[in-house]
Amino acid sequence: MQAQAATSSFTRRPVAVPAVPARQARQGRRLVHVLATKTEYVSPSSRTSSTELQCLEALSTVVPDVLLSQSLQKVEGPKAATSSRSVLAGIMNTPASMRRYKFAIEQARFYDKCNLASGGDKTACQVDKALVNVGSMFLETVTGRVSTEVDPRVAYDTGKLIARGRQLIDMYKEVGVDKERVLLRMPATWPAIVAAKQLEAEGIACHLVLVYSFVQGAAAAQNGISVVQPNVGRLHDWYNRHPGVIRDPNAPREMSAMAKAGYGADQINPGVLLVEKIYNYIHKYHGGRTKVMASGLRTKGEALALAGCDFLVVGPKVLTGLDSSATLDGYNDGLCAAEEVPGSVEARLTPALAQQAEFVPAELDTVDEGRFNEYLGMAARDLLSEGVQRLVEDANRLEPFFLNLAAGNE
Repeated sequence: MQAQAATSSFTRRPVAVPAVPARQARQGRRLVHVLATKTEYVSPSSRTSSTELQCLEALSTVVPDVLLSQSLQKVEGPKAATSSRSVLAGIMNTPASMRRYKFAIEQARFYDKCNLASGGDKTACQVDKALVNVGSMFLETVTGRVSTEVDPRVAYDTGKLIARGRQLIDMYKEVGVDKERVLLRMPATWPAIVAAKQLEAEGIACHLVLVYSFVQGAAAAQNGISVVQPNVGRLHDWYNRHPGVIRDPNAPREMSAMAKAGYGADQINPGVLLVEKIYNYIHKYHGGRTKVMASGLRTKGEALALAGCDFLVVGPKVLTGLDSSATLDGYNDGLCAAEEVPGSVEARLTPALAQQAEFVPAELDTVDEGRFNEYLGMAARDLLSEGVQRLVEDANRLEPFFLNLAAGNE
């Protein structure tokens, strides 16, 4: 983007889209389309097997956890991005990134509509504008949507969540981005679920994060919310800090005891179990309309255990591990292709398998505020509260940094 004189709004550069047909990557399962790419013919005797990453991408949408990561080149066209206060802080602290996004961030300070507010509200408005400016630039790279954070300091205020969400969508519209390419990102508090229900009714897609309990996922599905994001790693960490808490009430007690004692049994991962349960519930009872985005995946094993989940958010280390591991899929020795030979990556989550999942009657009841609070559970209550507080602290730290950067360039 070319530097230009300060103006009251940010103008997004038009993006050239290749004139090729779009193909739906796994019909009915993804939020986004992947552009078909022209591939050169490879003779059978030269054809090699697929990697675990390539096999996983055939089953799930793999999303790098950081858009700016060099690991992006391993993924077939990034499908999603996040524009949040922590991402903005990371850009502002990285000279290479700041060179690209500097103008977009600086111009947010001159956005006319923010001048109607004062004090902290004015600064919060300017930060929202910076998120939109950066998010619109991300959309030049990704083929899907950008998830844009609603100010976490209003995470427990339904009215303010709705108002700030609408304001973000209006800002995107001003720079030529349709709401169909935007998700509004909010912590999965009860007020946020109520706000998201209203926004979804207005055609504005929402994305609930900080999900650590089945009741949060069930409430999202019942209220037609577009994306729900359980965090595998943080939930697993919580159980490791509380070894006396039962990880899976349905698992044999002997297996759990053996794992704790180190006798070879696999330790149950509550985060993986939560993703499976939410996915199965959504596909069995709500037609898969709400998409499940599993994040906090620390190992290849966790990613492969959730193959088939709608979205898998993975970091550079896991991406590299998956990309360097070969499978039998697609292998051809020049005489016989192994197209019908199962590889090492199999779908663990599918709509068909979801129909076999069992739920107790109480889990199928309509979730209201009372039931939400009752069934949230100790782990989710702790982690949701901690997560919101962490996001609030990030927001409070960012604003002085943002103002100093903008003021220093006048």
